[in-house]
Amino acid sequence: MFLKNGNRYCREIAHGIFSITLPLPGDKPGPVNVYLFVGKNNVTLLDTGTARAFGALKRAVADLGLALADIDRIVLTHSHVDHYGSAAKIARESGELLDIAANFRNPVSIATGIGVSRKTMADFLALMGVPPAMRNIMRVLSVVFSALGDTCEVTTILREGDIVPMGDYDCMVVETPGHTRDSICLYHEPTGMLFSGDHVLPHITPNAFVMLEDGEVLPMRMSQKEFYSSIDKVRSLSPRIIYPAHGRVIEDFEAVARMYEESYRQRDELIISILENNKSQTVYAIAGRLFPKLNMARLPLEIFLAVSEVYTHLQLLKERGAVETEISGGTLLVKAC
Repeated sequence: MFLKNGNRYCREIAHGIFSITLPLPGDKPGPVNVYLFVGKNNVTLLDTGTARAFGALKRAVADLGLALADIDRIVLTHSHVDHYGSAAKIARESGELLDIAANFRNPVSIATGIGVSRKTMADFLALMGVPPAMRNIMRVLSVVFSALGDTCEVTTILREGDIVPMGDYDCMVVETPGHTRDSICLYHEPTGMLFSGDHVLPHITPNAFVMLEDGEVLPMRMSQKEFYSSIDKVRSLSPRIIYPAHGRVIEDFEAVARMYEESYRQRDELIISILENNKSQTVYAIAGRLFPKLNMARLPLEIFLAVSEVYTHLQLLKERGAVETEISGGTLLVKAC
């Protein structure tokens, strides 16, 4: 049901649980759904939206007859700025007793707003064959993203199987790495409700971001493999209904999972076809052919997403013996086996 005041961006999805839709620039993944759990002894906010959406969040909470200072706990599904961006502002209004809980194994990722050093990111882009001029443009992204979120400290580290009181609901933490290394879902077994963050989305396949680590020449963790293992973990729960961080409510998880798997298969086939000439290519060049509608000179964020997507596919293709790679002249070159 929607609120009586007609606010179509805030609705009660279950007793004491309110879905609040907040603006996010760009068409995809679309506006952010955050969830406010209002109980007798506990008020918990699941994700926060960006800092720029703080005013909209504050108004929505006020429409419920509450103030941000009434929030006892913030739970973050992962360390992307559209999910933690307003946490620091809420903390300033709530006071020092506010608990910020997340699965960040390295809490510095939210304290600084970046998961790895800028050098690690720059070195990775160079290895992928991204031209120097484009890498310089992409450095601006860190400035852009800094405007979308204020950094803050995580006070409680969540782990697999932890039970988190959220309003009147005791929700279980389900670690679902893939989209990020620290992604989690929250599952309420008695009702079959799963709050999926960005791990399960109804309208697009979540990007399995490359998992960069300071000190590694190339990322070793396989984001795509972890993502689909996490999909199998959600499948084992048999959720009745899924409330994602973007898009509509999901009532048929299997249909969404099949969409992901088919999309992955098709993308694998396209990458192999691009490499059929048996000539070595850079990851950046493959990405340009795989996503021809991207303007490779104007969309630095989309370029990173495309390069990340191709690299994480290549990791598994190499594991299967379908491609081989070598580093030559500071660039990773790929060809079909």
